[in-house]
Amino acid sequence: MNYRHAFHAGNVGDVLKHVVLLELLAALHRKPNPVHLLDTHAGIGLYDLASDEAQRGGEYRLGVGAVLADPAAHRVLPRYVAALKALNPELAPGGAGLRRYPGSPWLLKQSLRDGDRLTLCELHPQDAETLKQNIGRDPRVAVHHRDGFAALKALLPPTPRRGLALIDPAYEAKDEFAVLSKAVLAGLQRWPVGQFAIWYPIKEQKMVDAWKADLAKQLKTETLAIELTIRAAKEPKQMNGSGLLLVNPPWQIEQTLQPMLDFLKSRLTREPGAGARIETLVKAG
Repeated sequence: MNYRHAFHAGNVGDVLKHVVLLELLAALHRKPNPVHLLDTHAGIGLYDLASDEAQRGGEYRLGVGAVLADPAAHRVLPRYVAALKALNPELAPGGAGLRRYPGSPWLLKQSLRDGDRLTLCELHPQDAETLKQNIGRDPRVAVHHRDGFAALKALLPPTPRRGLALIDPAYEAKDEFAVLSKAVLAGLQRWPVGQFAIWYPIKEQKMVDAWKADLAKQLKTETLAIELTIRAAKEPKQMNGSGLLLVNPPWQIEQTLQPMLDFLKSRLTREPGAGARIETLVKAG
């Protein structure tokens, strides 16, 4: 309840999460059938990079700012740059004109077609109210002031049945990874055909690898781990990178994402030992 994403909007973790999310949405929308999208820990949906919170840490400068500084960004990350441009019409090559950063709810809403549905959950009362204001009224969108993990139990399976659940908790509690695993497994039991994208921080790689291995033993469907680290992940007191677990991933998404990951690594690396990898945790079939 203490975590406020406004301090971290546009950072390295956001860049990876949103680059991957946009490719997942594009894959879902290749078929005309309607989809249901769920964001369990939505935040406020839209961030002012000139705000005191964003300026205090300045994390976006080493995240989205570093990416846009490369003139090749629009070619390697066309959907990501297009989303930023849609929100910042004055955005110029090199990143000048970047004023606002889209949270996942904004990206999800922008992807909606007729017949699609979007459910957004946010527990922090003030952020839930701000989220409603930022998203605006839309009959296709439902905003819930509720716990995202509880929502996975209460709201699944959704209608329509095709779709994606994005899970991005604050990781404030010591047992957050255990709670996360339990919630993901319960969600899959209720919605076995759904795609799940689970964002996680990487501080100490050994701990993260142990969590992934334990969860993989309990999963029965194809699962990938997409990871980007900006330095060697050995220091447990700082965020050294992040990853996303993709459960029921789109076909051949690895081929799409690997060049993007390599580009992000080249732009975001801060110290020796950085890495960009796609790991198969559970094979298809």
